[in-house]
Amino acid sequence: MIRHIWYVLVLATASLAAAAEPGLKPSYSASMGSVTVGDQQLYRLSLRPDIPIGNWGLALDVELFIDNKGGISKRGWDLGTSTKATDTFLRKLYYVRYGKEQDQTFVQVGALDQVTLGYGLIMGGYRNTLQYPGIKKTGLYFHKRDIGGMGLGVEGMVNNFQDFQQGSALLGARVSGKATGKLELGLTYVVDLDQYGGLVDGDGDGYPDAVDAFPGDKSRALDNDGDGVADSRDSDDNNNGAIDADPSSGLPPAIITDLTNLNTAYSDTVFPVDQLVSRKRPFNKDQVGGDFFSILGFDAAYPLMQSSQLSLKLYGQAALLIDTNDSLTTGEADSQGVQRGNRKAKGFGLAAPGLWLGMGPFKGQLEFRHFQKDFDSNYFDNLYELDRARLVVATGKAQSKDASLNRNQTLSGIFGKAGTDLGGMVDASADYQYLTGADDPKQQIHASASLSQHLLDQIPRLRQAQAYYQKNNIGMYRDEKGKKDGFLDPTPATFYGYLLGLDVNSGVALQWDTRVFYHHTAVVGKLERQKVMTIETVFTF
Repeated sequence: MIRHIWYVLVLATASLAAAAEPGLKPSYSASMGSVTVGDQQLYRLSLRPDIPIGNWGLALDVELFIDNKGGISKRGWDLGTSTKATDTFLRKLYYVRYGKEQDQTFVQVGALDQVTLGYGLIMGGYRNTLQYPGIKKTGLYFHKRDIGGMGLGVEGMVNNFQDFQQGSALLGARVSGKATGKLELGLTYVVDLDQYGGLVDGDGDGYPDAVDAFPGDKSRALDNDGDGVADSRDSDDNNNGAIDADPSSGLPPAIITDLTNLNTAYSDTVFPVDQLVSRKRPFNKDQVGGDFFSILGFDAAYPLMQSSQLSLKLYGQAALLIDTNDSLTTGEADSQGVQRGNRKAKGFGLAAPGLWLGMGPFKGQLEFRHFQKDFDSNYFDNLYELDRARLVVATGKAQSKDASLNRNQTLSGIFGKAGTDLGGMVDASADYQYLTGADDPKQQIHASASLSQHLLDQIPRLRQAQAYYQKNNIGMYRDEKGKKDGFLDPTPATFYGYLLGLDVNSGVALQWDTRVFYHHTAVVGKLERQKVMTIETVFTF
């Protein structure tokens, strides 16, 4: 079945290529290699045609996964339900675009690698490809500039159309224009309809895959004692040799009464029952409401100098947190599988005055920042798809990102960002934030560098080379020994990676893509490294 669909897609791709306008040549690439999917490595075969049709562009990603037994996996080829069929179709789409990013009108559906709205106080560098190809998201980004020749502009984004099936999605919009003279104004709004939508639930039973002992079976989920028998079918969930007869066993009250009566009549030795079973109560999305969170922002800018070689702009921006009142009592949090401390986040941020400089290949920003209460800059960043909601491994309880903002203090300081093309050899950028308040300073650092095409042409066989490092909330994490983290110590707010491409032969290249992030383990303060690694041989023809 999967092979037949594969053949049909290949033929359809060939037909689309034939429809491309003369002079616009389609390009094709195929790859094979090992990729990280969840916590396992699979072999992946992929065909990726990129077909231009006038102002339009279409890139597909038709793939097959092969498991460690040599069988073809159903991953990405499941047509069992309408939801799975839609997901199967969308996984074949890498992107569809109209126009190019530098054009006045641009639309792209599919993979989003770099989305920034405004000057980045709310959303900067967002991507929905963090866990690609294990998890594929189909998003939308568009912009329309200088509408009607009046300097008006509009842009927007959606992180993942599949999220709407769960009643969750990340949406962003921005409107900008000129007020009087050279004064530029902008209004930005970004909303996550439900941050719990970031917890992957492959079988749709409400339990995220990370706490689901049977992530591919909707009829089973929890296995408290790890014996391979689901709790819903296990008469002894804690494997202590006694029949479960507690209120959470799932048995009718009459049966529980009969079991306890037998225990009373024949003693624990003859007929043991367990009336106090210790079970985890992990997060189940079906048992909680959504976790809505949004930020509204305003910015203004005035160009001081404007030429082809020098651009200097004075700007300011402000943003306000808009959160639902999702405070929970201790009992409510425990019963819903939510980490204690859920609350309504409050606060606002001000970044003014700010200077934006463009001078030849150099671009930079410098601004004064003032944050009140729980506000955090660049809330929707390139790690957001992981941070929307995280699971505490020891308990299986969920914590949305806004619940981790609980600083409730005033912070002030500076933010600087610089990027340049170093002599036509290396494209590099870095930013740093340092804010002080009542407690420890709030710091963050982001850096990236990639070799330019000019330098790559001088190095035999090297096709691509890029590295990046990001860390937020520096100095606010303590390890299992109580020691604070430094700039390079791993924390859940650390993300780094690299991408290398080497030409093996004409039309054949080896590509190595590695992304690393961290999450909590059952031991307080101890982290586990999660690595998404793809090593593929890429054929271009």
